[in-house]
Amino acid sequence: MIIIDTDIASAFAKAGHFDMLIKLFGVVGITPRVYEELLTPLEHGHEYPREIFEKTELVTVSDDEQREYLKLRGEHAEIEKGETESIVVCLRREHSFSSFDKRAISTAKELGVNIITAGVIFKGLIVKNIATKEEVLKIIKDIETADNRLLSRVEL
Repeated sequence: MIIIDTDIASAFAKAGHFDMLIKLFGVVGITPRVYEELLTPLEHGHEYPREIFEKTELVTVSDDEQREYLKLRGEHAEIEKGETESIVVCLRREHSFSSFDKRAISTAKELGVNIITAGVIFKGLIVKNIATKEEVLKIIKDIETADNRLLSRVEL
């Protein structure tokens, strides 16, 4: 399973391409803290979190994972809570983790978590014949526009 953070989930949903993550990975999970982070835009009238809630699996944390989360928060306070919780779940359950946040990715890598970067996602869409190169370029452009972010161009 892949566990995604708030940024990846939001970006794909805002751009209207959340289904691409489902098509690529099958089961996509979010942790309770990511769920909570997504409640904020919903409370402000944005509807895109509903699609995320409907199409992802909520992965609850165990007592041991909660203790590990608290320890990791103390050691890496610069990482958002949802990302920290996601990293712990991935570490404990051997799931993959995806984020746009370079600090979270770096920390997860240091801890031995399997990382799936945005570039790997985009390439995977092509390799698995889910989308053409042109369609992936449109997805990237749509994400950049909808999420007001510049994605590093990857070789497709």
